[in-house]
Amino acid sequence: MYKYAFFTGSCLSLPAINYLIKSDQLACVILPDAAINPDLQQLQQWLQQQQITILHYNKLDDQPFLAKLDELRVNRGLIYLFRHQIKTPLIQYFNGALANVHPSPLPDYKGPQPLYWQIRNGEPLTRLTIHKVTEELDGGDIGCDVEIDIHPFDTIKCLHQKVAQYLPYLVSQFIQLDQTGELRWQKQRPNSNKLAPTLQHSELVINWHQHSSTDVVNIARAGNADMGCAVFYVGQSAFQLLQATEVECVLHGIQPGTVIELDKQTGLVIKTHDSALKLDIIGAQQGYLDGYRFALLFAIDPGMVLGK
Repeated sequence: MYKYAFFTGSCLSLPAINYLIKSDQLACVILPDAAINPDLQQLQQWLQQQQITILHYNKLDDQPFLAKLDELRVNRGLIYLFRHQIKTPLIQYFNGALANVHPSPLPDYKGPQPLYWQIRNGEPLTRLTIHKVTEELDGGDIGCDVEIDIHPFDTIKCLHQKVAQYLPYLVSQFIQLDQTGELRWQKQRPNSNKLAPTLQHSELVINWHQHSSTDVVNIARAGNADMGCAVFYVGQSAFQLLQATEVECVLHGIQPGTVIELDKQTGLVIKTHDSALKLDIIGAQQGYLDGYRFALLFAIDPGMVLGK
């Protein structure tokens, strides 16, 4: 009988944890060695209420942790939304039976923020992929995967929740293949140039001369609202853009970043280098505003050029 240790730091893993509980294959849940946040706190409280064995990962010393896994007779491991790269002693302990769930069609979008970058790059599909854990981050052989649509309106939170709904199906298929001896590990394709690195603040700032209308729409929805929203400037003041809509524009010779239309019906429309953009929802210290109200509050008029 397989007994799984599930490594996670998010409530988004609960559908998979529930599956392992119902199939009597969960030995324990391992939580990260990290500062507490609301998501992690809620997860810990739920696990305690369900009387599930909790282990706390010690990123400085594996040995006491490995001894506890021995006591629980753990022989399989699954990882999803864990905050640490697994070190060699733990990989060796599982002897090839430690797998990670990565929400991308590997080798595309290796890295810590795969869903953000897939939305930002306008990908129409993703894959939830189970792969072996190796010393190379997200580089191990692939066991199985499932395709998931990315809707044009999906934000990062929408897509995370959609992925969570697919988790039990993928985990059940993976375990069934493993138990019946039908699991076939496939090597990943050669490395991709599509990566998912840690997001830098400078990458959130809209450059009206470089970003297309589609780029800005995707930057806004990818960051709405967990990952950090798109940022634009009015003078020296920065504001968040949570949602924008592309607008057809045939005007030429107008500097990108120029306000080309402003009224109650149309809203706040900005010229981009390839088209135009309506700013739907804007975040300011005063709250969240539609484009028209934002423009009135901050004295923005047609013809004004926004920063960057």
